[in-house]
Amino acid sequence: MRRLIILLAILVILIISGGLTAMIASSANGAADFLPVLTITADPNASSTMMQPWKAEQMFLFLGFVVTSLIGMAALLAIVFWLLDRSMQNTALKEGGIVPNAGTTIEVRNADKLPANTSGTAS
Repeated sequence: MRRLIILLAILVILIISGGLTAMIASSANGAADFLPVLTITADPNASSTMMQPWKAEQMFLFLGFVVTSLIGMAALLAIVFWLLDRSMQNTALKEGGIVPNAGTTIEVRNADKLPANTSGTAS
């Protein structure tokens, strides 16, 4: 129930902020109609709230580059980890060891007879 209340609160905040953004964007004077904001300049090149076509193009290209780079890095890491896992399994098979699959539970028999590490360092 608590998660539902938190989700609804976040949803209400997003709806209110989206409405405020739409009101500011649709007004002729920008934020000056709704919020106490001092408009310094009406020149779109100097404004941080007005978008020029070339600024929009640059932002679109930058975001496309970032998303493409992230997808490429994720794919590269997936390939590297897959190759490392395959290499470990091949090595274990050659040496006669057993490499469990992901999600396999390993049961330790006679765990009470294992030597305790009392010195505080790894043995």
